[in-house]
Amino acid sequence: MSEQKKERMVWLDWMKVMAIFSIIWGHFFSAGHLYLYVFSVQTFCLISGFLYKKAANMKTCIQKCFWQLFVPTVIMSVIMHLETYFRCMVLRTTYDISWPWFFKWLLLGHRWCMGPCWYFYTLIVIRLIMQMLPDRKWVYMLVFMIFSTGVVYFHHLDIEVSNANVNVLVCMPLFLIGVLLKPLKPRLCALQNFWMEMLLLAVSIVLVILCGNYNGYVWMYLCQYGNYYTLYIIGGLAGVVLMFTISLWLSRLPYRKMVLTLSKGSVFIIGLHIIIVRRLTELPNRMWGEDLFYSVLILCSFISIIRLAELFFPILLGRHQ
Repeated sequence: MSEQKKERMVWLDWMKVMAIFSIIWGHFFSAGHLYLYVFSVQTFCLISGFLYKKAANMKTCIQKCFWQLFVPTVIMSVIMHLETYFRCMVLRTTYDISWPWFFKWLLLGHRWCMGPCWYFYTLIVIRLIMQMLPDRKWVYMLVFMIFSTGVVYFHHLDIEVSNANVNVLVCMPLFLIGVLLKPLKPRLCALQNFWMEMLLLAVSIVLVILCGNYNGYVWMYLCQYGNYYTLYIIGGLAGVVLMFTISLWLSRLPYRKMVLTLSKGSVFIIGLHIIIVRRLTELPNRMWGEDLFYSVLILCSFISIIRLAELFFPILLGRHQ
């Protein structure tokens, strides 16, 4: 790879795009979606930690969280509910929603207000916690154990809470793994060993299948990690390795501009793709191949939309000037 590619880490952009694609495809709930839920959102947690940079102070941290994550979350959540509201008007069905209560519950982190944007709300909480922690590995490892113990205890209470604040318990450990893996960045960028890549690919596929079969469904938006927490972590890491390996190969293809666009618009895609997916899932007698095709089509359709948003509505992409 050229020095420019090493600096940008195009493979990481590919990983983000593949994670987005796995989330889109997973929301169709077609054949094999069980395995997508082993690593889709988990990959974003780890990448977020891998790219994490501590702000200069808490004020700066809050400002970045507000403009980069909170504002897009609110806007896209409103758009999502407006689409449902106007659709119900056209179909002459009822859609009861009180906007004052909607904003109240959104501020409190309830997922029904935010849809897929729950992760960005959770990420805000994680960033605020990280800002208060000293930059020490032993501190991160201690926090990892505390949150891991907390989510296991929560799991044994057999309670499902669809709240972005609670979901910090299941997301924070993977975020911290990403932070701890940051020193490996030079080695990851320099990896160009075909047989090593094939070995990583084969092992990761086997682990994802095994974890999917034995750990069951991973509903992170409900703060649920499946049957076994250890398999949740192993499956998530295996999926990350799987996408990392494939991303190394894809980064050598001449599609850099397209991938960068999709990578920069990841918040936008995750927040609004669900509107399209919900309408397509209403089509009868769908096959898994059709869902795969629709997922690719949805992802590609966002390329032009993101470029328009960059010109006219950059705030939707988490940018504020």
